[in-house]
Amino acid sequence: MKTESTLDQPEEPGPKTLEEIVHVEAKTLGPEVSVQEACDELRSEGMTSSPMTDKDGQLLGTVSESELNRKVGGFGHDPKIELAQTELNQKTVYCFEDQTIAEAEKLVREGNLSQLPVLSREKRMIGTVTLEDIAREQKTDK
Repeated sequence: MKTESTLDQPEEPGPKTLEEIVHVEAKTLGPEVSVQEACDELRSEGMTSSPMTDKDGQLLGTVSESELNRKVGGFGHDPKIELAQTELNQKTVYCFEDQTIAEAEKLVREGNLSQLPVLSREKRMIGTVTLEDIAREQKTDK
């Protein structure tokens, strides 16, 4: 009589994590950029918002072009001098690189986000994922 050990069974792969689809070359802004520089950078990259990180890669929050234009441009502030960090959203939704793609999808959909910052467990910015990245990955899985 031959018996099989559970150790002999091929292991089922677990859910895919964000490490597998994250854009590590994602653009971020530094806190020292002016509102004008931030808006120019966002437009040139075709983005509506961007994560802002400190010099060590720690996520500080996000800035959006619409908030920068609305709050700074419309109230007599000089966008060439005013720092973009003055309009920093510190309640930024983010996830960790070891979280599942399904968890990231839920965050993106619930927050109606164009991109989701992905951090290491040390809260350093790794990159970003978008709903398109998630959909593409789910399509290749099928």
